Amino acid sequence: MTTRAEKRCLLCSLPVLLVLAFILYAESFGHQWTLDDFPVIVDNPDVKSWAGFLENSYPGRPLRELSFLLDHALFGLNPAGWHLQNILWHAVNAWLLLLLALRLGAGRFAAWSAGLLFLVHPVTVEVVANISHRKDSLALTCVLLATLAYLRGMRADGRRWLWLAGAFVLGLLGWTAKENAVVLPLLWLGYEALFVLPENRLLLRFPKLILGIAAAGALAVCVWYFGFGGLELHQQAMAPVLAKMTIYLEPGSVAPYLLMALKSLSFMVGKLLWPLALAPEYVYGAPSGWFDPWVLGALALVSGYLLLLGRAWRRWPLAAFALLWLGLFWLPTANLWPLSYFAADRYLYTPLAGLALLTPLVIERWCPGKNHLPVQLLALLLFACALLSWQQNRVWSTPLSLWSHAARVAPASTSARNNLGAAYLELGRLEEARDEFRQAAANFDNPMPWYNLGRVYEQLGDREQALFHYRAFLAFNDPATATLAAQLRLRLWRQYGVQIR
Repeated sequence: MTTRAEKRCLLCSLPVLLVLAFILYAESFGHQWTLDDFPVIVDNPDVKSWAGFLENSYPGRPLRELSFLLDHALFGLNPAGWHLQNILWHAVNAWLLLLLALRLGAGRFAAWSAGLLFLVHPVTVEVVANISHRKDSLALTCVLLATLAYLRGMRADGRRWLWLAGAFVLGLLGWTAKENAVVLPLLWLGYEALFVLPENRLLLRFPKLILGIAAAGALAVCVWYFGFGGLELHQQAMAPVLAKMTIYLEPGSVAPYLLMALKSLSFMVGKLLWPLALAPEYVYGAPSGWFDPWVLGALALVSGYLLLLGRAWRRWPLAAFALLWLGLFWLPTANLWPLSYFAADRYLYTPLAGLALLTPLVIERWCPGKNHLPVQLLALLLFACALLSWQQNRVWSTPLSLWSHAARVAPASTSARNNLGAAYLELGRLEEARDEFRQAAANFDNPMPWYNLGRVYEQLGDREQALFHYRAFLAFNDPATATLAAQLRLRLWRQYGVQIR
């Protein structure tokens, strides 16, 4: 593509993508606060003033909180205005991906298709529709800008170090939004190996040094993990995420966690390729063992990925880069170290950029070049994804709609049932709230349904049942609910003269 044609393409592409994004997510402006919006925004003093931000009472994600400060200054706590930034950053990411595709040598068809596919893919809805998940879109913006600056720096002469310094700063900025930006240097190493002549390389100029540093780092991690308490910390971190799946580790056991991580890989790839029944939380059973179909599928996926990456590395650098992006940005969310969840749509947001770039490249290569089949296939795919995204966005309109949908997708989820009960309770629908809390409490993995059942019975005037469930809540003695437990004990003593140890 000529420089003039590229500039013309870029000038028209950003407005087009912005308009499409706002059309697709127009209903977001009528959405209420949902999911993590309450602790992260509504009840978080850090996002309401500079003094609160500097006090940092809710640590983490400073770049996201800075963007929230702007929203709060403009719109207060009216969620409608806050959605503006979420949609804007998502459209900008689609545009930056289009630009990156062009910089890597893709044609206009592949570049436009990559940007559009990323824009409309249903797994991105969670990040766009839920304001608190803006961290993912901000991190990707910084990652894409950093990579573009790095590519520009590798081609520049006089200003090379200025561009590279900018890339480094943008990478650090992305890390303040979400930690997955930490794999960015590995992506740049891959770019140099694929596209840069040996004499012009920067990070790979001394490959033996890179290998030595990597080997030393791997050795240090192994020594820490097996000799200085790393394994014990790892096991402690496994328990909470497994409990959400109603799976409990025996002391010294790691295999159930590894099996669940592998099953989750198969599960999430399925959501990426067939994005139906999406939800804010997923619960599924533990694999039966190493020969479970989900586990075997995950091992086959990893093997197939490495095989494709190896073949593309030698023959098709652009596809190899897309595959490398997909794999590298999957790693931070692969639960090698336990996260909050085994599976979540937002975990796919950044890896999706690699798949969005790869898909049109494959369609373009495999379809004959003298017909319109590639365009027709991509148009059909984009339309289907846009329709699914529009439907999924409506799920996020209210807490009741969100958790009703989540309970249908994952009926065994304690969190979904408990949050659905809370939505009913907020609306004064006490019997429906009680039914949901009972189902949530049946898993015995979370104290909150028991507390909420106490609230329901208290409002129904059944003091005996209320105290029974409050006692059950306090018996969990969960450190995560220690403050709430102390407040409850004080209230019960003052209001009813009941003292519960």
